Amino acid sequence: MKKKRTGIIGILIAILVLGIGYAAVSYVTLTIEGTGAITSTQSNFVVVYTGVTVASKTETVTTTQTASGTTGSFTVTGMTKKGDYAEFTYTIENQSEGLSAVLGNPVIASGYNSEYFTVTSTTNSPTTLTSTGATNTTTQTVRIEAAKTPTADQTSNTVTITLQADPQPE
Repeated sequence: MKKKRTGIIGILIAILVLGIGYAAVSYVTLTIEGTGAITSTQSNFVVVYTGVTVASKTETVTTTQTASGTTGSFTVTGMTKKGDYAEFTYTIENQSEGLSAVLGNPVIASGYNSEYFTVTSTTNSPTTLTSTGATNTTTQTVRIEAAKTPTADQTSNTVTITLQADPQPE
């Protein structure tokens, strides 16, 4: 009986040792930790004027116009009476990668002679330009008109129109 008891005890000790050994090496936890950083840069957001055309004008009016980068300009001569005008269409393009451009309303700065000139500017649809596809361009219309017929020569005036484009992640 002593042999039998020794055998049973031996089996129990073996089971106990295997159980403890198995529990000691049953699993391993692997962990990866890291950090990533992304920073903004103004060079990623590119919204520019790519062209300008004379949309319409009074017959006697002469114009010159340019559009390049973030600057457009125009010169109008030959307005002699109330109602003479020139209207320009500037093409705006979003050349950004992965950023939409949300265009605000054009702001016409004071400082020009509003007694003799009427100036308007509108941004046409769409006013949100995606970075690719058919909706990455729009136009801005600028119109300068003689508000009244002058009784003496008027000097030329500088008109400043600003348009803000805000970036939005796509």
